[in-house]
Amino acid sequence: MPISCCYTVFTKEERFEYKNIWRGLELRRISITEIEKGYQHLFPGDSETLRLLNEWIGLERRCCPFLTFTVITNNEDKTIKLQLTGNEEVKAFLRNEIDENINVLTT
Repeated sequence: MPISCCYTVFTKEERFEYKNIWRGLELRRISITEIEKGYQHLFPGDSETLRLLNEWIGLERRCCPFLTFTVITNNEDKTIKLQLTGNEEVKAFLRNEIDENINVLTT
C-alpha cells in the first residue's frame, strides 16, 4: 500500500471541513511524543476536543488508510491521547508530516 494521503476522496466541502477541524485540533494540541510505531498527540480532555478528534479521524481514515488510530481517554476529562501508528514506512511518513508542519509554523 502506498504511503501517501489521497485527498481526492473528499468533496470540496469535506476538504474545507477537514482543514478547519485540523486547525482547531492543532490549537488544542498539548504535545507530540514519539512512540514505538508512530506518534502520540496529547490533547485536553474536554468533550469538544473529543468531538473534533472523532470527526477528524472519520475523515482522515478515508484519505490515509495506512494509519492506525488509537484514542485513549478516561472519565476524568484530564487528557486525550491520539496515537497514529503503523509500520516503519508509516512512522517515517508521520515524522516527515510533523517536520513539515513545524517548518510552516516557524518560518
